[in-house]
Amino acid sequence: MKIKIALLGLFFANSIIYPIYADEYGPQLEADKVNINPIIQQDDVSVKGAQEEQSKDLIKLGATITMGPAIVYQEKRWSSQNSIGANLTFKAEVPNAWWNKSAVFNIATSCKGKEITLGSATVTIGKMTTIGYTSTILSYEKADGDLLVSAAGTVLQIKNVHTFGWLRIGYAIEKPIALQVGWFDKNQLEEKKSASEEKEEKKEEVTIGKKEEKKPEEPKGGSRLNKVDTSEHKERFFKIHNSFPSAGVNLSVVTDNLNIGLSILGRLSDYTHSTDLDAQNLPHQFGRTYGAHLGVQYQVIPKKFTIIGQGAYVNGLGDYLSGLAGIQSNGERAEMCAAYYIDKKKNHLSFIGAWGAGAALSYYVTPKWELSIRGSYLATLEDPQRPPIAFRNQWNFIPKVAYKFNDHFTFSGRYDIGEEYRVDKTKNKGAVHKFSGSIKFNL
Repeated sequence: MKIKIALLGLFFANSIIYPIYADEYGPQLEADKVNINPIIQQDDVSVKGAQEEQSKDLIKLGATITMGPAIVYQEKRWSSQNSIGANLTFKAEVPNAWWNKSAVFNIATSCKGKEITLGSATVTIGKMTTIGYTSTILSYEKADGDLLVSAAGTVLQIKNVHTFGWLRIGYAIEKPIALQVGWFDKNQLEEKKSASEEKEEKKEEVTIGKKEEKKPEEPKGGSRLNKVDTSEHKERFFKIHNSFPSAGVNLSVVTDNLNIGLSILGRLSDYTHSTDLDAQNLPHQFGRTYGAHLGVQYQVIPKKFTIIGQGAYVNGLGDYLSGLAGIQSNGERAEMCAAYYIDKKKNHLSFIGAWGAGAALSYYVTPKWELSIRGSYLATLEDPQRPPIAFRNQWNFIPKVAYKFNDHFTFSGRYDIGEEYRVDKTKNKGAVHKFSGSIKFNL
């Protein structure tokens, strides 16, 4: 049997990618070079050829490399960014792996800058049971990643899917995204800066390209306003244990042109509370967080004009949505998307509720030229306990044009505009304008 070997050498110089390929056909296996059994019936040859043809599809490798320069404008200031990322995928099918059922292995990794992450690693048995590290059942299989309401959590999961023609019903047990809890101390006043200090900060922003940006200083006077209270802090009254798995269900309608997915997920987080930091054998309390996501994809004209709509509502599951998860990635605001407590004397948590919607339209003007527009809105429910810097709502809008040069290279350009609003309007920052291009190579 002949094995195709493709060696891809990647050289990055002056932001240019040079692909180099080896010979199309590599060395043959010894079994192919030597005729072990010289007496072979013609039918046996046909069967062997069919088996070789079928074995070609058992293992599939894929790679994507994307390079994208960008220019960002915010608060009357321009800055430049350059990003490069790579995605590698591996798929292998093993026939009769489990009770005469085939098993499919899927592994996907991604690299962004110097950071390498495991995107998914699953095994699917008989197209029904999936076990491994993959997207939460709350996510939508046709989701647009640029929408703020897309579920972005990746977890350990066991999932079963039953198919009845165009109807699919799935249910899963997952290891939950660990609940993080912060403290909104309303008794502490935020330190006010003098006019001279604010003027000096503005000067630093103008010259930020000439010198390193200063790290934010800790509030003076021991203020804990909006300070994240993580498990590393010794004086922590709430201990979050995250002992229980989360569970969810998914209902899908799948036809040639229509895909609808409704997912519901519940997470049960246990915690203990005591003002005595040395207390032992405390009774566990439970916080119930939940959320729902609806996604619809409709191909108005197959392979030419597609519409995607998404909506979500969460109560304490903000860390599952891409928009709020981005807020949580900021260390100073990590408590603003899921749960918090406001007073050490109170022994219960407050969960943040949020809702949002988004849509994306994609149109192929020609088989090579694609125009797309997407936009979304995400907001939290009113809560008088939140501090001035807390997230209130956010929106984004992204037009994009892409040109598919061939089966391997795609060039695109896009304009991202978005703005976040906080509880206190004086804490708002201006809208972000981002102009970016991209060169994408598929193997």
